[in-house]
Amino acid sequence: MLYTVLIVFHVVLAASLIALVLVQRGPGATMGAAFGAGASGTVFGSRGSASFLTRLTSWMGVGFFAISLSMAVIAARSGGVAEAPDDLGVVGQIQPLPTTEEVQDGEAFQPLLEALDQDEDADIILEPPPD
Repeated sequence: MLYTVLIVFHVVLAASLIALVLVQRGPGATMGAAFGAGASGTVFGSRGSASFLTRLTSWMGVGFFAISLSMAVIAARSGGVAEAPDDLGVVGQIQPLPTTEEVQDGEAFQPLLEALDQDEDADIILEPPPD
């Protein structure tokens, strides 16, 4: 429940942070004039909206990182992410490497030799290592 609330708040905070960054006035841009950057009797004061928006962006960024770290800690302590149900399990199908004794005895090549015997178009000839 707490994790879901944090995710919702995290998404809202991320969208607000994006909007806040896009609203800010860059060097040479005039977007800040809409918030009273050129007038002294505005809501944001004589310095305009730059100082207020910069501070707000900083605090929203700190909140964003704090929520990100909190969600990471909660996920780590709760056992992490569950295994995906559509996992193909490819790693479980990998055959272990043959031991040195199997290679020296030629037993490691048996499955490969049998597969090559069934394939009539095979151009590869494998022989066990010499003694």
